[in-house]
Amino acid sequence: MLNQGGITRESGTTRNLILMAPELAFTVSCMVANTGVTAGADGKKIVKAGTPLYGSLTARETAFTISGSEGATPVGICLHDVDVTSGTKNSQVTTFGFVDVSKLETAVATALAAATPAGITLVK
Repeated sequence: MLNQGGITRESGTTRNLILMAPELAFTVSCMVANTGVTAGADGKKIVKAGTPLYGSLTARETAFTISGSEGATPVGICLHDVDVTSGTKNSQVTTFGFVDVSKLETAVATALAAATPAGITLVK
């Protein structure tokens, strides 16, 4: 049979790959909250790839946030951009890996330089 449903067009984007050697990274699934995320000009709240995440690896059913308590160290970084406009979304937190700083947005690189998780190595 021929295609009777017609032609459809899907738009997609390529994920920003921020890791130098993805095969050497350690990443686990998590949820990311929209707490503390500021909406952009388009009204969307996006947690950018490379953003330090705060939370607990033993309580991953509790959403990770982009800010921690005073003096807290982030657990890892957000692996991909996550749209949290409508609330908490699924994502991945990278706890070990080599991050290509040239692929990060300026604001994210600044935040990551100020609070780099223990297992993350920044490569320029």
